[in-house]
Amino acid sequence: MAIQLDKHISDKVSFVFFIVPEFATAYKGMTMRIFLCFILTFLLSGVSSYGQRGDWYNDEGGFEFQGSGTKGDPYLISSVTALTFFAEQINIWPGKSFQGEYFLLTDDIDLGKHFWIPVGSEGHQPFRGIFDGNGKSIRNVYIGSVETDNVFTAAGFFGHLGNGAKIENLTIDGGSIIGGGREILSRTGGLAGYLLCSVSEGEDSIVIRNCHVRNMRVIGADTEIANTGGLAGEGYSFADGEGRALILIENCSYDGDVMAKTSNFPCVGGLVGKGRGHGYCDGALPASGSFLLRSCRNSGEVTGGNTTGKDAISSTGGIIGFGYAAGDNYGTGNGTGLFVVEYCLNRGIVSGGEANSLHAFSYTGGLSGYGDGYGYGDSSPEASSKGYGRGAFVVRSSANRGEVRGGNVSDTTAISSTGGLVGYASGSSFADGSGRTNAYGSFFLRNCYSYASLTACRGFLGGLSGWLATTGEGKSHSVASAIQNSYVAGNIRQGDSIPSLVVGGITGRMEKSKETGKAPQVGGCLVALLRLDGQVARTFRIVGDMQGILQPYTNVLGRNYAYVKEGNWMKVRSIRNGNDWSRSMLRLPVSSWNADEYVWLVKEDGYARMPVLNHLPGQGEMPTP
Repeated sequence: MAIQLDKHISDKVSFVFFIVPEFATAYKGMTMRIFLCFILTFLLSGVSSYGQRGDWYNDEGGFEFQGSGTKGDPYLISSVTALTFFAEQINIWPGKSFQGEYFLLTDDIDLGKHFWIPVGSEGHQPFRGIFDGNGKSIRNVYIGSVETDNVFTAAGFFGHLGNGAKIENLTIDGGSIIGGGREILSRTGGLAGYLLCSVSEGEDSIVIRNCHVRNMRVIGADTEIANTGGLAGEGYSFADGEGRALILIENCSYDGDVMAKTSNFPCVGGLVGKGRGHGYCDGALPASGSFLLRSCRNSGEVTGGNTTGKDAISSTGGIIGFGYAAGDNYGTGNGTGLFVVEYCLNRGIVSGGEANSLHAFSYTGGLSGYGDGYGYGDSSPEASSKGYGRGAFVVRSSANRGEVRGGNVSDTTAISSTGGLVGYASGSSFADGSGRTNAYGSFFLRNCYSYASLTACRGFLGGLSGWLATTGEGKSHSVASAIQNSYVAGNIRQGDSIPSLVVGGITGRMEKSKETGKAPQVGGCLVALLRLDGQVARTFRIVGDMQGILQPYTNVLGRNYAYVKEGNWMKVRSIRNGNDWSRSMLRLPVSSWNADEYVWLVKEDGYARMPVLNHLPGQGEMPTP
């Protein structure tokens, strides 16, 4: 039987033949069987983990890219063989990152339903080059199956992307990505499994632009922590020292199914499962980490995973499953974390997972299941001046047009929170007790709308957010959490007759923690619903439950308008319900509700129409309920 070996294995063979005489002399007592096992293990090490296997495997070892890898003369990829060779160069030990080098896809490529090994299948060997899809498609990408054990903890056409990676103008068309791995954590995405931009000095970024995944099925793993997205499983932008890190996903789309399996922490999103922007300052130099999702679309159905284990979280969103911005300060400089969702649109059905374990949570939102801006400050006693830790989570000029179905709960200690845009939203911070440092945490949702059918059975349900909170602690901390200049239209319904749901036209719950002096705010918002159905004593046209917030509510609610055609809601406490107007939508109070026509456009040519976002390209006219 003839065995063909690539250069990586051939080098090992030469090395083995070189050491065999010395090996045999030193270990004469070793049995032949053990010796042969040692040799076989040595020869095959790295092949199963890094080799790009398949019918296109380059046994001849003679393939070379056309081009020199520069911007003006990129490496050209025009065939399955070239694409496979590209992946092998990164995956086979010791691997190449191709940092700063350019690739150009010149033709559509069909992988023919053969199983694909992710490009950058191992975390220590990510792709860091520039890949231009040139408007071409890679078709039939299959990774893992329900019958086999997928060993890749980062599964996608690209497994791991590192600093400097840029993927542009690429379409992944058809196939399925099934997450796996034998570790606690897994990341699964249609385009990429894991994006890690980590910077300690200077600035760097990962950019995904003009990329589209369609006709795809992405299924998360059943690992303890499973992050799953139609485009990317997880992205982490981290900076310390004097670093500035950025992950930018721009003008991208997904059209397919995304779903999570039962897990302790399943996070699933139409575009990204989990994303973090994190700046960590431990000295005098500023550090900032940013994550931006801009002008992206999801048209696929997103299904959350059920929880297992105590304190578990299931988080499901049409764009991002779980988003987090954190700024940490341990010195005299500033640590800043930023997460931004802007000009994004979800049209897919979003269904939350079930919280069925002790103290579990299920968060479901048309755009984001969970969004938090967190600041932390803890300066050393020797610090001569105060720095700050600041985290900000911002959603602006974005919309949801897909049905949102809240996750159920089957444990009395579990909580479900569902929103037309965000399931759980908070600004939170902690500053050390000495007051030597500052901490700022904020969440802002502005100039957005949800026009959809929203349902839930338990917990909190709101037209824009299920739960809006501020939490903070320490002598020098500040928090802010606000929903402004936004509206909800369509229907809000309780899923069953059990009276265990708190409903609000804008948010199901507003909560101010005992430690912070600043409550969340809802202002300049519009509720225009065909139906608002819930238990009468627990359903309000603007805000449901007010936790820790005392009257007068005018301090936290202002310039909100509500029109509800039919349904059940609390008709008392008018300040809490908002200001009413004529039942004719022709007299929409645009002058007082919408002060900036650059953001909103309202047409009134004989019959009313709902406002539309001027910032959101491609949206059609929206009829009045």
